[in-house]
Amino acid sequence: MFPTKKVQSLINQKIRVEMKGGQHILEGILDSSDEYMNMHLTNTIEIIAGDKSISLGSVILRGNNIIIINPIDNTDIKAKPV
Repeated sequence: MFPTKKVQSLINQKIRVEMKGGQHILEGILDSSDEYMNMHLTNTIEIIAGDKSISLGSVILRGNNIIIINPIDNTDIKAKPV
């Protein structure tokens, strides 16, 4: 499977993206992606030193600045009791 096809298969799923420079790790829901692997993430959170730090909301990422894309297993997310 080509990388762009794999990224397209992750649309509407939560992913973690590491950007060039090693300082920026983002988690969010992949809303869309194009053939250059530019991405639009929603409900995005920046991760600093392993902790969820800043809520960024809607973010557009340029494909040539992306190093790693990891899908996040949604089964690890537990519902809070009401």
